[in-house]
Amino acid sequence: MAKFHLLGELKRRNVLRAAVLYAGAVWAFGQGLSQFSPAIGLPDWTTRWFLIAAVIGFPFWIAFAWFYEFTPSGLKRESDIDPADPAAHSAARKLDFWIIGVLAVAVILLLTDRLAPQSSTDAAPGKSIAVLPMLNESGDPLQDYFSDGLSEELITSLAQIDGLRVIGRSSSFRFRGGGGDSRQIGRELGVDTLLEGTVRRQGVRVRIVAELINAADGRALWSQTYDRELKDIFAVQAGIAKAVADALKVKLLAARPGAAHKHHVPDFETYDHFLLGRQMLAHSGIPNNVATAVDAFRQAVALDPDYAEAYSGLAMAESFAAEENSDATGAALGRRRAMAAAERAVALDPALGDAYGARGYLRQSDDWDWHGAESDLLKAVSLDPGDSRNQLRYGYLLATLHRLPEAKIALAKCTDDDPLFLPCWGLLGRINAAQADYDNARRMLKRALSIDHADIQASSYLGVLALLQGDPATARGIFASQARTGGLAMAEHDLGHAAASKAALAQLIATRAKDGAYAIATVHAWLGDRDSAFSWLERAFRQHDEGLMSLTYDPLLRGLYPDPRFTAFCRKIGLPAPSASSPDAASDPAPTQPYGTSR
Repeated sequence: MAKFHLLGELKRRNVLRAAVLYAGAVWAFGQGLSQFSPAIGLPDWTTRWFLIAAVIGFPFWIAFAWFYEFTPSGLKRESDIDPADPAAHSAARKLDFWIIGVLAVAVILLLTDRLAPQSSTDAAPGKSIAVLPMLNESGDPLQDYFSDGLSEELITSLAQIDGLRVIGRSSSFRFRGGGGDSRQIGRELGVDTLLEGTVRRQGVRVRIVAELINAADGRALWSQTYDRELKDIFAVQAGIAKAVADALKVKLLAARPGAAHKHHVPDFETYDHFLLGRQMLAHSGIPNNVATAVDAFRQAVALDPDYAEAYSGLAMAESFAAEENSDATGAALGRRRAMAAAERAVALDPALGDAYGARGYLRQSDDWDWHGAESDLLKAVSLDPGDSRNQLRYGYLLATLHRLPEAKIALAKCTDDDPLFLPCWGLLGRINAAQADYDNARRMLKRALSIDHADIQASSYLGVLALLQGDPATARGIFASQARTGGLAMAEHDLGHAAASKAALAQLIATRAKDGAYAIATVHAWLGDRDSAFSWLERAFRQHDEGLMSLTYDPLLRGLYPDPRFTAFCRKIGLPAPSASSPDAASDPAPTQPYGTSR
């Protein structure tokens, strides 16, 4: 009899309803937590500890429900409520509504979890990946080019997988050395998974250990060791790409022309020369690396005259060598060799995006063939949309053609694929300055400096922004710290220091007359000396100064826009002249070449 009395009391005091409400709420909240915690970055143990806390809290909730009731007039002790009081029935009805609502939410979450497409428990949480540079374990630092080359080849192979976002080389290679925090790397690159590993090359054999990592928690999703002969290296690369695709539940894309297959398979000796050349080209700022790259690519094409990728690499190496050649005749011959190599690459493999990228670059920087460059670069980005170098080149060309909104779209794609690719942020900063959006320009330049605090071009352009915003004192401080004489000439002029401005300009002319005519022209334009500015622009034309590719969007030249000579000069090199009434042009720091185009 006491048993039935207790049950009646539990019902009367709404304890049973409270228990059902508690259980339903825990179920709904736990279901939601397990589904959404990966998206908001909560650790895996969050749901487990929530459930433990809920179990511990259950008896306290029951005790609370026994002694208290929620009424329209607030919380009351159960002993103070008359059973005949309508408030007692109102509390029961409200609890019933709450129970129905909570259970409905729980069921919806459960159905969403069951019916929504998901990867399996063994799969990665998402479909984005960064290939970190594989560690060279051969004991010979000179073999870094081989391990780096394999990493870059894997980036290219994985980029052909349908539905997989692959981060570009410039960003992923910033995490060289391994051992970093996977969650931090994933956050910085915006990816769910990381591919890392080691390479040991000994004699004619190579041992590769590859591992796919869940960036959120460092858990290994897949790993494999390959111990093969060097001649089987292409099969190993294909095997790794397929294994990653299987682990991430995505499919290899075979429909896009030239994407999912090796365009031409050379023998290993040829491929080894190609990898060395590409490594030297990637570090072209180091003395003698360009010459080494030219030699390596020449050896590759000598061994295999049908190797289109080696020819496109040779085209870029010859072009860089020509840029470094102080002899005008030698530089002209180098540019002709570069174009011949690019044409050969396109002829050998019309589906090779890198070949069109090389030819488009040469048509843009060497020939000022804007129409031909646009055709090639559009082809390059359509064949290989994940190649951030060609996205950058295309964005730069669009800016040169004064199509700034289109340039920003191309560069946004570049920063999405390669978020730590420094030149993209610098060029975006200049384009925003071109449109007089100085706040966003500064933000983009600060982003570049957050990637590399020593980036001299981004920091120098902050000085240009200060000039544009009427703060010559700040500009002078920036330019003085970098010994930028052109910038100092402009800043001192704006501060009213005529003698200091004249001295800085004289020093700039003394040191840069042979290779910096465009920079000198921008200073004269800022100082209001139009005749001298046009005289130096003509000299820049004769010198084939790369700075002229900034002509249409350089705010340091805005003072020249109303002059008919400016429109005529733009037409002379095949470019549209910006409107004299429009502020949308961007600048290049006076003492430097255009940001990031030559490399």
